[in-house]
Amino acid sequence: MKTITIFGIRSIIEAIKSGKSIDKVWLLKGVKSNLSEQLLYTLQSNNISFSYVPVERLNRFSEKNHQGAVARIAAFQTHQMEHVLEDITSNKKNPVFLLLDGITDTRNFGAILRSAAAIDIDAVFIPTSGSAPLNGDVIKASVGGAFKVPISKVANLKDVIYILNSHDIPTIAITEKAKKTVYECDLKGPVGLIFGSEDKGISSGLLKIIDKTAKLPMSENIESLNVSVACGVTFYELIRQRLIS
Repeated sequence: MKTITIFGIRSIIEAIKSGKSIDKVWLLKGVKSNLSEQLLYTLQSNNISFSYVPVERLNRFSEKNHQGAVARIAAFQTHQMEHVLEDITSNKKNPVFLLLDGITDTRNFGAILRSAAAIDIDAVFIPTSGSAPLNGDVIKASVGGAFKVPISKVANLKDVIYILNSHDIPTIAITEKAKKTVYECDLKGPVGLIFGSEDKGISSGLLKIIDKTAKLPMSENIESLNVSVACGVTFYELIRQRLIS
């Protein structure tokens, strides 16, 4: 069984809740908090093996902020594009799909997944190359959100766009090159939202085949927002429109 190492109390709790196979958990001796007690209860309730170890042992796994908890879990399983799209489009009236083009920063990727889980994004699509790996850094940055939204790796994001088009689901690229803002877009129906990296943006190949472009208004003194912030702002405009419709 392929495994990855994750760290952070809440990330481990969410991994357990999502049904992930937990191989082993290491806890720091002497840590006492409400969250650590919750983790301990969750481990015991699910009969998951754990050991108390000194901080030096945990630091071997990660020099990052592990919060006194490290776990070895089954490697992250992604979903097949055709299956996830067919299932969601067949069973949900106004699904929201997220396409991430070249997001390589693990903290940004994790933060995006956290926001995506918070508003129940139906599926996230990333290219098999040129994206941040689904590792412990991403999972911790997502605060467990990575376990709550289906993620699919695809050879080319164009394939996702073509399938969405076949289901009459419009695609909107969020780019500063657009003329209209997201506040002028109708986000109440089914939609595929596309975001690119801050340095390269959305690839020209994708921009040629999407239905619409939109931007977030900002001062001329700033070229672009952090991509995870841009996602969060767009997501909540989508939610706002759906709440008042």
